[in-house]
Parts: sequence; C-alpha cells; structure tokens
Amino acid sequence: VSQSRYRAMQQLSPAYRTVFNLYVFENYSHQEIADALGINVGTSKSNYAKARKNMKKLLLKNQGKTI
Repeated sequence: VSQSRYRAMQQLSPAYRTVFNLYVFENYSHQEIADALGINVGTSKSNYAKARKNMKKLLLKNQGKTI
C-alpha cells in the first residue's frame, strides 16, 4: 500500500476503515463482515461504498485535485 493510500485510509472513520480493510485486504464477503461485526449486510455494503468514495476524495485532495 502506498504512503498516500495508507494516509487516506487512516483518515476514514473506524467503521468505514474496518469494513474497507476486511473486504479489500482480508477478502471477506459482506456476509462475513456483517457476521463478524454484528451489523447488517446492507450496512457493510454501505460502509464499503462510503469508504471508497471518501478514499477517492482524500487521494485526489492529496494530489491537489478536487472533484
């Protein structure tokens, strides 16, 4: 993971970062994440989508671009 991506991940909320890390790096399914965290599958999917959106914004901001 590049330094800029690592810094962006650190800026995510704990809920978004946890779901993002489990899905991307640990290859958990949304069902597995939901079971492990005691949340709904829909919440896992929503948190992942929001994490991706926030990561994109943070990475573009760090590059000096805005969306």
